[in-house]
Amino acid sequence: MLKEIISNVSKNVIGNEFNIKISLATIISGGHILIEDLPGTGKTTFAKSITNSLNLDFKRIQFTSDLLPSDILGYTYIKNDNFEINKGPIFTNIVLADELNRASPKTQSAFLESMEEKTVTIDKETFKLPDPFCVIATQNPSDLSGTSLLPESQLDRFSISFSLDNLNKKERLKLLNNEDTTLNQNNSNFNFSKIKNIKEIHITQKVIEYLDNISEHIKTNFNEIHISPRSLKQTLKLAKSLSLINGKDYVTFQEIKEVLPYVLRHRINIVEKNEIFDFINNEILNKVSVPNEE
Repeated sequence: MLKEIISNVSKNVIGNEFNIKISLATIISGGHILIEDLPGTGKTTFAKSITNSLNLDFKRIQFTSDLLPSDILGYTYIKNDNFEINKGPIFTNIVLADELNRASPKTQSAFLESMEEKTVTIDKETFKLPDPFCVIATQNPSDLSGTSLLPESQLDRFSISFSLDNLNKKERLKLLNNEDTTLNQNNSNFNFSKIKNIKEIHITQKVIEYLDNISEHIKTNFNEIHISPRSLKQTLKLAKSLSLINGKDYVTFQEIKEVLPYVLRHRINIVEKNEIFDFINNEILNKVSVPNEE
């Protein structure tokens, strides 16, 4: 079932198979996704294709410099001498925050409560968001005009981040020859609630110890990198979701190794973006032995 979802998304998104897989794992685990790339590279198409294949409710918010928090969350108004709530577009299963870093920091912060607590507060009244709820945010590189850096408090709420893969010549030709640019319709046969709960995926103490060893290695050798407890919990949930997609009911060291570069990517700013995955593999993963294999 989940492999069929990946195949369905791949019809619209050329290449990027593992990006599709780990994005699906993130949604299953209740996390959030940050896609950073240049304009016109297919970030929005990627987000819409995943949502359509999962048959979930979807809304898109185009971020601009004049967007207000109330445009996202909603607001109260008076109708027939009574206060009414007009809920904003954030009340959906998957919200695409398109070009998030074009908005002001005040507007960006409107997502903080929803991404952590899965709730929204409008004029002191708190509302629960739909389940599942996921933010898929896209952002342009920070050196482009009209952009601003996302604060660390918001970056840490994103479970993973990545850029879309560069296409080889065969994939580029396939993309250029694809005249049908419309996205596939929702998969009406798919029921998200029937996905196995990741709490049923077993994870041993040795795997948890391995992740903690990686965290200690980073703290000891790279003071500039902040690895929060939230990010470590996100890593475990992602590893469970990836195991589920791979058809297993347990987590191995390999799942930790596969998800960790995506978890750490937006938390590392001491190397260039295009060198981060190599840095994580060479300076972190290759230097931390798995338990019992020292």
